[in-house]
Amino acid sequence: MASPILVVGMHRSGTSLVSRILDDCGVMMGKDLQEDHESLFFISLNEWIYENAGASWERPIALSELTNLPPAMEAIEDYVRKRLSSRSSRAYSGRALKKGVFDMDVMWGWKDPRNGPTLPLWRSIWPDMKVIHVIRHGVDVAASLKTRNSAHWEGDVSRFKKWLPTYSWRSSKSPIMRGQRSSTLEGALSFWSEQLEMETEILGSIENKIVVRYEELLSSPRESITKILEYVSLQVTEEQLLTIEETINPSRAFAFRKDPQLSEFAENNSETLEKHGYWP
Repeated sequence: MASPILVVGMHRSGTSLVSRILDDCGVMMGKDLQEDHESLFFISLNEWIYENAGASWERPIALSELTNLPPAMEAIEDYVRKRLSSRSSRAYSGRALKKGVFDMDVMWGWKDPRNGPTLPLWRSIWPDMKVIHVIRHGVDVAASLKTRNSAHWEGDVSRFKKWLPTYSWRSSKSPIMRGQRSSTLEGALSFWSEQLEMETEILGSIENKIVVRYEELLSSPRESITKILEYVSLQVTEEQLLTIEETINPSRAFAFRKDPQLSEFAENNSETLEKHGYWP
């Protein structure tokens, strides 16, 4: 049984880029990938874990209550193990394996921004799994989240207003539920800081890991890619490396500095940034 490679990191931090690099170098990252290179099978498992902890994708702190409660962890792990060994895991592997992903005989892994808060569960199943922790400047993360989630929020409000007349005779599961916290720079930055604190605390006791800063990956791709490949014990050709390097856009590093308003926001939140090793 081959243990997986887990790509861990906050939303909009460059985990998709790292996942694609692994995929391009021969690591099986899933047959059921979304556009953001996340496996639908593992997304569903992480979402189920979040739901049972009373957490949501942008409010992950409740996960710590679950992972620190042994009876709950035991029950969650039993369920997840059954799913991993079931036929449903074929969506991820694309193969009919007797014991599901526990019979994986190739280098494999998955990426999901929820992997950080749920990492204690995954490590209880695979103690020797490899972990790649991707980190990006908080203001760039916040700006990216705000852009994406403001669009979601506007769509949800529009849909809510459209159906509002019907709510006089039927109840509603409010559609206004996606990304409120991340629809402002302040909320998105606090989310970044909260999840990064969780990830740092969880990873603090783990030796078998590497940290990849998104900005270093963009500015020195050869060095960062080599670091990743050496960690997972993969060798690729010079041609493969050059092909991957050509897909990397260095201008995305510290993109906020090109925007006066974002630069001012960074200055005003320097204490939060410095706590995680970044500066305005």
